Amino acid sequence: MPFDAPQSLSGDATYAVSAYVLYRFGILAADAVLDPSTLPKVRMPNRDGFTADPRPDVPAPAR
Repeated sequence: MPFDAPQSLSGDATYAVSAYVLYRFGILAADAVLDPSTLPKVRMPNRDGFTADPRPDVPAPAR
């Protein structure tokens, strides 16, 4: 969102900006469509680079 106009972008505009950024980083093709059903299917480059939190007081996330 623009700093001086919070919540001013529509849902479609937000997906368009996100698609553009992902395209510029080589994650999406130029003709890719990003919407509520396709966004969860985007495979981020570091998807396997995360580790579990080893602290015993932190519950494991639900899978």
